[in-house]
Amino acid sequence: MVRFLVFADMHYKKGMYAVKVQHLQQILDRAKEEYVDFVLHAGDFSNDYQGSPELIKKYLNNEYNLSVYGVYGNHELESKHNSMEYVTPLLTNDTQVIWGMEDGNIGDGSIGYYYFEKKGYRFICLDTNYSYNEAVGVWEHNHTASWGAPAGNLYPDSLGPVQLQWLERVLKDGAEQGIPSILVSHAGFMDHWRHSPDTEAVQALIRKVNEKKPGTVLMCINGHYHTNHLEMRENVLYFDVNAAINGSWVPKNEQHYTDAHTFSLDRYDEEGNYLETLRVPLTTLWQSVNTHYFETPLSAVVTVTDDGRILVSGSKTQWCYGVEPVDPLPGIMPRISDF
Repeated sequence: MVRFLVFADMHYKKGMYAVKVQHLQQILDRAKEEYVDFVLHAGDFSNDYQGSPELIKKYLNNEYNLSVYGVYGNHELESKHNSMEYVTPLLTNDTQVIWGMEDGNIGDGSIGYYYFEKKGYRFICLDTNYSYNEAVGVWEHNHTASWGAPAGNLYPDSLGPVQLQWLERVLKDGAEQGIPSILVSHAGFMDHWRHSPDTEAVQALIRKVNEKKPGTVLMCINGHYHTNHLEMRENVLYFDVNAAINGSWVPKNEQHYTDAHTFSLDRYDEEGNYLETLRVPLTTLWQSVNTHYFETPLSAVVTVTDDGRILVSGSKTQWCYGVEPVDPLPGIMPRISDF
């Protein structure tokens, strides 16, 4: 049996959202209480890794000595100076993962996908931040100081052909060795209302290896869409993990909070040392005009048993100050369902 905690889309950045280090602490506390083997995030952990040492240290150097992992979201490189060379080594505190480089090492950080194994299970952490530059005929990763694909590129939220070939090799190896796998990504591979352009190709790979060795791929986990959705398809569980705090993000630029709706803003120095806590209105956080927040952070504990069962223990919360989005998109709700 393997048990792990998963969360997604924390989007931590000073002055941007009502997200704080204490929310991560609550998630880690749950991991400790549930006796999990490790913790992982499904992307968009921080919108400014270099400017958030207090968050990064809390995760990688957590007081419970938990192994932690993460994947690239489309916001991981959003802020200035957050290059792949800087961010990739901060995705995990496990030095034994197998990176997508030819030699399996981390190299210069330009490859952000990898896999690791725990208790006989393989966890494949993918990077859905490639897109196709038709003008020069190359696949490009999202750039530094950007939250999405370069302007004009085709097929954003893709793995790209090189990573797809790597994934096929890793899954084929798992089938040959009888190692069951779980895929983790930011963009999802379940063809419901939003998904990666590689959905059909990934599902075909899963089908191929599962026909060769049933149970090779048990589950696909993703973030990105801030929705609550779990669905079985061809004996594979697709788990769309809801956002930790930013329950709904719609770029309407309309303020739905008032100055009476306040937030405990913690201030840190450049090294991530705590300075003070200020009580400020949510209206001073510049993305509040587009965001409806949850009151407490969401996460899920996933247990995979040796007889093939997958158990998801979700969590519930409320909308912050009772302010709910009007006409929310499908799956926008303050919970992660049990399964």
